[in-house]
Amino acid sequence: MPALTITSGGSQPVFATDTLNGPVTSSTYLAGTPTNFMGPALEFFGCDLGADPSGEAAVNEMLQTLLQSIQQTATVAMYQVAATGNVTNFSVAVYPVAAYTAATLQAQIRALGASVSGYDLTAATVTNVGFRLASTATTAS
Repeated sequence: MPALTITSGGSQPVFATDTLNGPVTSSTYLAGTPTNFMGPALEFFGCDLGADPSGEAAVNEMLQTLLQSIQQTATVAMYQVAATGNVTNFSVAVYPVAAYTAATLQAQIRALGASVSGYDLTAATVTNVGFRLASTATTAS
């Protein structure tokens, strides 16, 4: 019985358009690298903003000011706010990659101070968590 030799495909994605710019082979595949087929490579940060930030979502409140501040340097592709004061209560994905480090994003958030609708961001902490959801806190392995 005739057989066909498979020369492409496999278990890896065929294209990693945002990270590898071309076909993926076993020598170019980067295990654990998120691939975004719908847009650019994203960088994910987990933030501890202090008290529960979910009540700060109205017009001209802290979350609007925070997002506008982040977008002075990068584009916010998505974000998530958790209704908790736990370690990761704000997660954000930005592009381009390397627009921020955890330290530079943390400094920018802290610089907003306590003047934004009375919410204090001076002790905010930021961790580059990679591709994780807010519910998987930065302290999770």
